[in-house]
Amino acid sequence: MRDKSDDILFRVSNLGQGDSSRDIYDDWSDDYDRHLLAEFGYVSPRIAAVELGAAVSTRELDVVDYGCGTGLVGAALAAEGFTRIDGLDISEGMLTQARAKGVYRSLLCADLTGPIALADATYGAACCIGSMGAGHVAAEHVPEMLRPLAPGGIFVAIMNGAYYESGGFEQAFRALQDAGSWQIRKLEQFNYMTELDRPGWLLVAQKT
Repeated sequence: MRDKSDDILFRVSNLGQGDSSRDIYDDWSDDYDRHLLAEFGYVSPRIAAVELGAAVSTRELDVVDYGCGTGLVGAALAAEGFTRIDGLDISEGMLTQARAKGVYRSLLCADLTGPIALADATYGAACCIGSMGAGHVAAEHVPEMLRPLAPGGIFVAIMNGAYYESGGFEQAFRALQDAGSWQIRKLEQFNYMTELDRPGWLLVAQKT
């Protein structure tokens, strides 16, 4: 018999393109951190924060955390010395948990599959960790996520490997580079859960 964590992970992993993840994450929000960290060994937030820290010359910049969830990435960024962090997520339940961590300057409930209510070229860095794939952000939405990033800004993404090719992300990432929209600085595979076999991809790119 599957427990709640197995059931929700199954539901998230089997979303189809165009499905909404909002209700799943609202249901999951109270237990999300415990499941991800204690049961699954989720390491993406720490890796993302370290990669961003290595890619920039100062911590005194504005960072937007796309799909911030309960604030695991924000907490990891704060541990790396970043203090000006804004978060966006589709789930109010997840945002309630993120707010309690006290690491975000602002939090906004937003659907990342549509226009994003952020001004052009205002952030020095952006993260999108675990929010790309079926039922989440599609490859076609990445250019809109780049719009609020200032020229020279760093974009860090970590995504499930199952969607990297099937969802067209490989082609989309390369197309953005070919178009001169960004320069890919790192693109590599790794397993982002220590307790499960969950192959993923890490992207570090710089907006041009």
